[in-house]
Amino acid sequence: MRYAKTVFPLALVMFLIGADEYILSSILAPMGETFGVAPARITLLVTAYALPCALLAPLFGTLSDRWGRRRVLLPSMAIFALATYGCAFAPSFFFALVSRFVTGAAAAALGPNAFALVGDLIPAPRRPAAMGHTMLGLTIGFIASPALGGWITEAFGWRWAFAVLATSALVAVGAVAAGVPRRLREPSLTDAEGAGHASEISGYLRALTLPGVPQGVAAQGLWIGVTIGVMAIVGEIFRTRYALTVGETGLSLASFGVMTIVGNLIVARAVAWSGSTRRAILVAIAATWLGIAGLTLGAGWPFVLALASFWLWAVFAGFGGPLLQALLADLGGERRATVLATSASAMHLGVVAMTFLEAWIFPRFGAAGVGVLACGGIGLSFVVQVRPPPSAR
Repeated sequence: MRYAKTVFPLALVMFLIGADEYILSSILAPMGETFGVAPARITLLVTAYALPCALLAPLFGTLSDRWGRRRVLLPSMAIFALATYGCAFAPSFFFALVSRFVTGAAAAALGPNAFALVGDLIPAPRRPAAMGHTMLGLTIGFIASPALGGWITEAFGWRWAFAVLATSALVAVGAVAAGVPRRLREPSLTDAEGAGHASEISGYLRALTLPGVPQGVAAQGLWIGVTIGVMAIVGEIFRTRYALTVGETGLSLASFGVMTIVGNLIVARAVAWSGSTRRAILVAIAATWLGIAGLTLGAGWPFVLALASFWLWAVFAGFGGPLLQALLADLGGERRATVLATSASAMHLGVVAMTFLEAWIFPRFGAAGVGVLACGGIGLSFVVQVRPPPSAR
């Protein structure tokens, strides 16, 4: 079946991105012991991955639109695998840092290309569901990798965790090579826009001013980025407010992933219920706002209501995120990889900004202060998304 043959390999790509980004959460300490690096410095491995991933995504999106998806995606996946092997066999902390930087640079090309391929290959009526199924891989990677990484590290050592991830990436190269048609219609931007840096820059700017695209990119940063950033303090809210043990806190956080999967799986139904992709996105933004407001501002609420707010946030973000990707893919047209890559950078910038501000606000004003900030950003994303240009509706 063409749908499964296409979507499954792309979901595997997204799984690798999620797994690679979160696997460090459970193995940083043993890595620090191996390299003799203090905890404050070992976290540079996270920065070394995230920084190129955020900054280089627009570049790879533009190259994908000009050169074609396969020509960018397959080499990037191979580099991703080799750099991950490099981390697995790193003889020093510096070598590990360089490997993580190269891995992050390669990952910058993977997510936007995967979503752009969904836009290229899946018919419009099935595209929202396909985006949800592709995003499901990312969600599972987020959930599973800390536990799998920790188990592999305890059983065999942290180097094996990276070796398994790198081998999985090589398997994904073969799956994508088989699932993405060789004769995929390639973008015709070279002929239409000419060559050279000036034309490329003007083409990039034109892509970002297409009707509805600025609103969608803004929502990616102000909504998705902010909500991911808020996750950094959720465990502390549950632990301190409701006196949960470490295990109970972990289970509460894990439930977010499960409910996000539910959201990923009901994308098509969400569009049917609301009547359009754009309306479903607005509903998701509003419900996410309610969920975060309830969790952060409801200091006197019983645990069951706080958990319900957490799940409301998870389910609606779970289907709203893929729908926003589907909308941007439609609006981007032949420049969809450029648009999707820029939106990915906006998301990362939103996460960085939110976590940076949290570090100052949370100790001084608590969860309520973070909630006010987050709700302001999410509310602004609703405002900019609610009245798009008529041609983008």
